[in-house]
Amino acid sequence: MQLLSYLTPGFPQTLFEALGAVIGAEVSFDERLSGPAPGINPFKDGTTDLGWICSTSYVELATRGSDPTIRLVGVAWVPDDPDVDGRPVYFGDIVTRQHSAIKTFADLEGRRVGCNDPVSLSGHHALRFAARERGYDADSFAELVFTGAHQRSLELVLSGDLDAAVIDSVVRTRRARVDQRVRDLAIVERLGPWPVQPLVARADMDDSDIESIRRSLLEAAGRPDIRRELTLASLAGLVQVGPDHYRSVGLAMQSAGSL
Repeated sequence: MQLLSYLTPGFPQTLFEALGAVIGAEVSFDERLSGPAPGINPFKDGTTDLGWICSTSYVELATRGSDPTIRLVGVAWVPDDPDVDGRPVYFGDIVTRQHSAIKTFADLEGRRVGCNDPVSLSGHHALRFAARERGYDADSFAELVFTGAHQRSLELVLSGDLDAAVIDSVVRTRRARVDQRVRDLAIVERLGPWPVQPLVARADMDDSDIESIRRSLLEAAGRPDIRRELTLASLAGLVQVGPDHYRSVGLAMQSAGSL
């Protein structure tokens, strides 16, 4: 069984390797985008059985057209963040340097704002959704700079090359725990909450196999070795979710014309 993660380096490779070992999967990584690139679908061509992807990719591949290529496994992580209230949700944290003139979302207008990649919910779409909801033209209200990774966005804010960036809240929390510079960044606003990145399976996988994978992962979440990996990733645990959990993402994408 092949498991492909699109979520490193924001999330540690060891997390996915540990979870892959629970279900006997061979784990590989694609760090170019937060989900399959346009025109490339490893779930459809049979090269990948399972994937950890951004929820925007899940919505697109599972709902667009009459022949979905993926389905939800039904396992999601809960961030170690008091603002999520024990739910499998997260935020797009808008960060800037201390003493920056940027104090509100409106202050981003005309500024250089870092986004990790075009597919990302927390690091791109969440910002566009928020801009549109507040009456801005999402394509022009700020200069969006795609950096390739949340970690890179943080570095460019710290160096002053970017005025601000929108960062996966789990990634920011994890980095802030070991980096005082990131801990000192000002959080302008937390966009969301949004559903966390889902584990998906190719659409033709047997129901019994998906149920077995889901059960194995949820049971393993209590093991000391898996708890350790979750903690290192700034996660509190794993819970079961269904398709309705991602409905808000689909509605936002439809409203923005992304679907």
